[in-house]
Amino acid sequence: MVCEMPYEELLGWFDYFDRRPVEWRADDRAAKLLQAQGVKEKPHRLFASLDAIYNPKTKKEYDGTLNVDNFKNSLMFQKIMSASGGDQIPL
Repeated sequence: MVCEMPYEELLGWFDYFDRRPVEWRADDRAAKLLQAQGVKEKPHRLFASLDAIYNPKTKKEYDGTLNVDNFKNSLMFQKIMSASGGDQIPL
């Protein structure tokens, strides 16, 4: 069993997951349920993971760094933070 992966293959996986983020189908399903309940916002504005699916032209070249702050820039995060009656999310 080989426990190594060539660097080029690793970059290929990064590129693949940039184009098809993990759990994007669940986010798409949730966005469609929200739209059925009357939410008028575009799916890629609600979930950052759907930006790669609905707007492939916005894809950037991978620069070797991982950006974990994408969620903080999403509309869904803004909605969660502005919700009342719930606990604050520690970040």
